[in-house]
Amino acid sequence: MFKVVREPVRTLWVPADTTSTPTFYKGQLVIVSGDGVKPLAVASGAADTSQLQSLFGVVVGFNRRTPQYDTVGEYDTAVITQAAQLAREFTGVEGFYPKSDPQVMLQIDIIDARTVLEGTYGAAPTVLTSTTASTDGLGFTSNAAQFTPVADYATTYCRGGANMGIMRISDDISTTVTTNDLAFPYDIAIGDTFVRVPQKPVGLSRMQTNSTATAIDGTVSPATNYFAIDVIGLDLKNAGNEKIYFRFHSVHFDGFRA
Repeated sequence: MFKVVREPVRTLWVPADTTSTPTFYKGQLVIVSGDGVKPLAVASGAADTSQLQSLFGVVVGFNRRTPQYDTVGEYDTAVITQAAQLAREFTGVEGFYPKSDPQVMLQIDIIDARTVLEGTYGAAPTVLTSTTASTDGLGFTSNAAQFTPVADYATTYCRGGANMGIMRISDDISTTVTTNDLAFPYDIAIGDTFVRVPQKPVGLSRMQTNSTATAIDGTVSPATNYFAIDVIGLDLKNAGNEKIYFRFHSVHFDGFRA
C-alpha cells in the first residue's frame, strides 16, 4: 500500500468517478477524472509520457458505514443510480459536500512533489542464492531475479552472508548475473542470499505500480514504462514487507494532464 509519511498538502473528501464504476482501495493512488477521482493507471512510456496522468492523492478512507474487504484490502465501489445510492449505509463527510449526500465519497491525502510517501511491493522480491564465490565483491551468479534490471537503476541487498544488510546499485541487465561498480566490502560465498529491486537506494529512479495502484510492481523492468521518482530510502531487510520511501517527480504534477 501507499501512504503519506511527510508533508501531505491537506486531507479532503472527494467524490468517486463513476466511469466503469471503479473499485477504490485504502492506500491507492488516484487522479482527478470524470465525476471525481479514479485510480491511477499503470505508467505508459518514460515518466508516463503516453498518458500524462496528473497525480492528486492517496485514499485514506471511505464514507461507507461498515468497512468491507477483499484480498487487496479495504475497498468501496462507485455507484450511479438513485437506488444504489439510497441503498448505501453511509456516514457523514466533512468539507464542501453535505453529510446527507449518499454518493460514494473518498477521503484522500492530497500530494505534490514535496510529499514523501511510503510504498510497499505487491510481491516480495525473489530470494537469490549465490552459486559462485567472489573475492572482489563485484558480483555473483544466482537463480533468476523477478525482473530484468536496467543498468544503474536497480539495487542488490544482501539478506544472508558476510555482507548482510549492505546494499549496492547494480550495473547489469541480467536476471542471473549481478554486477556492481562499488564492491561489497566482504567476500561473497556460495550460498549467500540477496534480493534485488528495480529502484536505486537514493535519488532519481523509476517505478511502476500494480494494476490497482495500491503497491509497487517490482516484477517488471522499468526500461520503457515507469513513473519518475526521487528515492529517499529503501528498507529491504524484512521479507514480505519491503518498503521504499520516495517523492514523485514534479513532472507528474504539471497541471491538469488527464
